[in-house]
Amino acid sequence: MKILDFIWPHVGRMPQDKTLDDDLSKISAATWGDKTATFLEEARRLRDIETGRQRSAETKSQIYLAALLALIPILVSLTEHDALKGVMAFDTWYGVVGFILFILGLTFGVGGFVSSFRALTVRAYHRVDVNEIVKSGTSEDSLGDLTKQVLRTVRKDRSNVNHKISYVVVTHQLVFRMAFSLLLALVLITFAPNLGAFFDMLKTAVCG
Repeated sequence: MKILDFIWPHVGRMPQDKTLDDDLSKISAATWGDKTATFLEEARRLRDIETGRQRSAETKSQIYLAALLALIPILVSLTEHDALKGVMAFDTWYGVVGFILFILGLTFGVGGFVSSFRALTVRAYHRVDVNEIVKSGTSEDSLGDLTKQVLRTVRKDRSNVNHKISYVVVTHQLVFRMAFSLLLALVLITFAPNLGAFFDMLKTAVCG
């Protein structure tokens, strides 16, 4: 399984958050004593951190999407290049290997595009809204109740945000593999014929 993940990084289904209900129950049962304001500040800080993680993942996935979309016309134009057309004749070993690497790079690129798009589709938008604030304001311990409401949103979002980040990490890995495969194909197609001619010259020079 690890070998497969190395060859083709992927994100599986989001695992079931088995501790969510238990954690939410602990939040509901929590008491803050005379330090409620301090706990509320910390809860807001955690909310900001979780929101920052979410936005960072979405920004990175959007950048990857834009970069991969920009590569499409470049890769299409390469298919019309004389060198690549010559490779598609499959009359040399480096032509066959170069073509396989080129197709492999395109496959990694498609996988990266799909992964970055799926990162945007993972929802993580729990927040303390109007109803929660009104409810907290009418409770006996308004600050304590508001602290619990904020912590609930953080806990509910955490699993989804982690899943979103996993897609971004996989996108990065696939894009790296795409770039490596395409670069290796380019180097092979460009320099392999010259190396063959160089070795022929060297053989002729040595053997007389």
